[in-house]
Amino acid sequence: MDSMTYRARAERRRESRYDADVEATLNWDGISQPVTIRNISMYGALLTGNWLPAVGEWVTLITQGLEVCGTVIWDGPDRCGLLLSHPVDPLAIIAEASVHKMDLPPVILHGTGPSSYA
Repeated sequence: MDSMTYRARAERRRESRYDADVEATLNWDGISQPVTIRNISMYGALLTGNWLPAVGEWVTLITQGLEVCGTVIWDGPDRCGLLLSHPVDPLAIIAEASVHKMDLPPVILHGTGPSSYA
């Protein structure tokens, strides 16, 4: 019996990817859905969401300080990958989102009775 050797495929990306947790909106074909940018590079982004467009769909990604068009180049059950139409600054996008998260006041719940909070 012949034996086969499998090797892991090497990452061949030219641009660095940065982990992110940035809330955004994805628009396509008259549809607007909330998504989360999970990682981003100069030319692409990994998004997660409940309802995402199909491969090949032209979309617009919008978040604080960013509005960019792109094409869905792969999809999965709750995620998709975008190829952006022009380069972006990933670190600036992550930093802008962090600033706006810090602007939100904390939510404090006070117990008002058994299993009741206000």
